[in-house]
Amino acid sequence: MLRDIFKSIGGIESYGMISMIIFLVFFALLLLHTFSLKKNDVEDFSRMPLDDFSKKSDDIQDI
Repeated sequence: MLRDIFKSIGGIESYGMISMIIFLVFFALLLLHTFSLKKNDVEDFSRMPLDDFSKKSDDIQDI
């Protein structure tokens, strides 16, 4: 049943190629962004789950 529906849609084979290109472009941009991060930022991100929230509120009050 589903096969018959897909056969009746003209040009459906291009949707697979378009979705694959979109995925690869997004993945490449994500990798580029990840490798361009500064080492200090990565270290800050890795400590975020362990940081105390009271320290964060003190930092905001200093501004």
